[in-house]
Amino acid sequence: MAMLGDTILYSFRRCPYAIRARMALAYSAINPVQLREVVLKEKPQAMLALSSKGTVPVLQLRTGEVLDESLDIMLWCLQKNDVKGWLPGDSETREACDALI
Repeated sequence: MAMLGDTILYSFRRCPYAIRARMALAYSAINPVQLREVVLKEKPQAMLALSSKGTVPVLQLRTGEVLDESLDIMLWCLQKNDVKGWLPGDSETREACDALI
């Protein structure tokens, strides 16, 4: 059971969007994160209460904020700890990267 304030990631191991969210969390060394593997046929009510879209990934931050798009999760992670400078600093390069993604 999650304690109040835990960061929780609802994920599905074969979903490419969830994979890139997990990759960003690992790359940025965001810890601790509770990984909750979802069976897509039996979506947990707790996840649906956070995001009615019913898709993964869903990241619930310690603050209670919810990110339910993999790109948003990736950007949040990189803004917290971008150890190799993956996130471009200038807006023109950032826009080009966003278009590529």
